[in-house]
Amino acid sequence: MAAIREVLARLNKAADAFTQALDSQENNEHSSLREPDPWYNLSLLSARALEAQGELIATAEAIIRLAKGPQACLAGYSDKSAEMGTLKALIKLGVPEKVPLKGSVTYRELSAALPIAPELLQRLVRLASLAGFLVEDQDGAVRHSAMSSVFLRDPPAADAARFLFDVDMRASNYFYDSIKLDPSGRDNCCCPVSLAFQKDDKSEAQAHPLTIWDILERDAALKAQFHSSMVAVLASPSHALKHVPNAYDWGKFKTLVDVGGSQGQASLAIAEKYENIHIIVQDLPEVVEMLQPSRATEAARRLDFQAHDFFTEQPTVADGYFLRQVLHDWPDKEVQTIIKNLVPACRSGTKLLVMDIVLPAPGSISWFMEKQLRSVDVSMFSLCSAKERTVEEFRTLVESCDARFRFEEVCTPPGSGTSLLSWVFDSGSGNARADGIPVNTERGCQ
Repeated sequence: MAAIREVLARLNKAADAFTQALDSQENNEHSSLREPDPWYNLSLLSARALEAQGELIATAEAIIRLAKGPQACLAGYSDKSAEMGTLKALIKLGVPEKVPLKGSVTYRELSAALPIAPELLQRLVRLASLAGFLVEDQDGAVRHSAMSSVFLRDPPAADAARFLFDVDMRASNYFYDSIKLDPSGRDNCCCPVSLAFQKDDKSEAQAHPLTIWDILERDAALKAQFHSSMVAVLASPSHALKHVPNAYDWGKFKTLVDVGGSQGQASLAIAEKYENIHIIVQDLPEVVEMLQPSRATEAARRLDFQAHDFFTEQPTVADGYFLRQVLHDWPDKEVQTIIKNLVPACRSGTKLLVMDIVLPAPGSISWFMEKQLRSVDVSMFSLCSAKERTVEEFRTLVESCDARFRFEEVCTPPGSGTSLLSWVFDSGSGNARADGIPVNTERGCQ
């Protein structure tokens, strides 16, 4: 079959490019890839290595689809369902934490500490091991694989996996039900996660539908998982904090407000690179009250924290307002409220800076990156009835709030999965809108 030979040639080329990119990195910890089941961390890949990795994965998946054929590809989702259920059960049972990082443990020893029979546990582990999770060694005992050892080595990544199984996987069963109730996908009280967490009392559920934020507030363990998983997101190459200071010339600001800035991680990254900026990090009162701001460094001392709900009017006048991965959590109506609440504090020349995923035109970027971005987009529908947006959708939303917001440019730092869009508040501008989208993707976007 000519198509398979063609994709195989692309696979070999992609594999060569990926290994060359790994070998060229200064801190190369990937020599362990020669081991049968190595532990390695790809979170610090360069932009070049990420591009090569994406092409390698895309071509490998293309070969699998060609080799299986369309019918088997569809049937394969049954296998995936069994795999997902198996991994969820093992994780919920706490099996990864019961297996030592070095050495092994018998099924009888494991089941003695867990509410599961040895024979059933063995069946689950044997399937999971074929998916790369845990290993049954030659003596019939259970050891860690690289993937399962994440639960001992990387707690935030482990919490991200727990959240996936506890929330995302549960919500995915309610996509169709949500669409039946709300064909627009804009009502966050009808989104899949809301339906998935409805109480058995349907009348109460309908009277008081739960949003994802309500669900997290009612379950402390789930809320802790969510916040921990955000740490894992920040550690991923596409969302690394290093992209924030490289996305804009922050040195033009004396004061900046980081709206919904959580613990100020992004603001600190900016302050460490730009010595004259003062940043006010705003978040809800309960978030700010729990913080213990560090004053250990000069950059940290230029950060102040302020309690503020962005669904109320902005109280602080500043040179710019920065919203990083805030707007994608909300449907259009709520986004307009957030932006309109900034307007009373804006003066001529005030900047509005939004850093979020920007959806590309279909086929305009690599298959791997586009699939990642569109997966996040649908996940936002599932969790919040929200969405990732195109540049045009961002512009329409922001400029519909006040015609004085004049769009400047969009910047995507190399290797970043998020882009920074900027507007300037021009108190003398009318309703005219410039055509075209200035794009800056070079020299750190500054």
